[in-house]
Amino acid sequence: EYVKVSNELVKLSSLFSPVIEQFSIDEVFMDLTYVTRDFDEALELGNIIKRSVKEHFNLTCTIGISVNKLLAKLASKLAKPDGLKAIRENEIQCVLDLLPVRKLTGIGSKTELVLNEKFKVKTIGQLQGIPLYELISVFHTYGKFLYNVSRGIDNSEVITEIDREDAKSIGNSITFDSDTDDFDFIKGVLRFLSGKVADRLRNANFYCRSVTITIRYSNFNTINHGKSISPTNLDSMVFKTSTELFEESFREGSKVRLLGVSVRGLTRGIDLSLYDDKSFKKEGKVLLAMDNIRKRFGFDKINYGSTKLSNKPSSVNPPHCANVKGLS
Repeated sequence: EYVKVSNELVKLSSLFSPVIEQFSIDEVFMDLTYVTRDFDEALELGNIIKRSVKEHFNLTCTIGISVNKLLAKLASKLAKPDGLKAIRENEIQCVLDLLPVRKLTGIGSKTELVLNEKFKVKTIGQLQGIPLYELISVFHTYGKFLYNVSRGIDNSEVITEIDREDAKSIGNSITFDSDTDDFDFIKGVLRFLSGKVADRLRNANFYCRSVTITIRYSNFNTINHGKSISPTNLDSMVFKTSTELFEESFREGSKVRLLGVSVRGLTRGIDLSLYDDKSFKKEGKVLLAMDNIRKRFGFDKINYGSTKLSNKPSSVNPPHCANVKGLS
């Protein structure tokens, strides 16, 4: 039963961010980079997630939000039980200074004991005062880890299913810097997202069998709408389907805050006769050239003329990660 609830929690989390990582049976990381514009919105979203978990499962959860996984995890620890806490970039040093070293993920009782006996270190702030070479002399390569985590440094990414062998979906989303009902702009964003998703499909050597769009309105109400299609990894097919889905789903008179495109039913083996059509072959050649440019210079260096992203996110030091922990 606990495993079943855990799986349902992961599904629920995917409604709020397209990039999630199940870290343990009762814990997930969520990438908030393209889902919220600032920490205030991230905290608002955190409260919505907590209410959703309570409504769906009658359970509590603790959420930590910060600029990376390490600090999001720390914020979650500090918020227990059933709390919500953010560690903003300008608060990191103050938070770390007086905390016991054991509060950091990756530091256990044995390491804590050695730090205390060798260096008289009990707090994270004191650990920051130990030179790197001294930590390495005692802990070897683990010393570099201690040096980094004591400063809140963590460059690890939220690992989605696409990064694993059992990949089931690929998705991208964008939160706008102002809510919009401009269909031309939205259509341009759908083209950008479709291209991004299709590019990831091709890079992973996948074809998809279904497309889903996510629309989050200004009041945070979120809907998902999808349909099955013939196997594809072409921009045009993902874009055509996502546009149709948007037109079927959009609520007149509403403004959109977030837009997402995701694909599922991933497979590596397809019937290539499906692509005998000349137009598909022509697009394939164009995409091959675009893919090569993107691999060398980045995805944003080349796009279709109808792609519109003038309303793209532009927050300074946005939250990057949330840690949702502790079903009870």
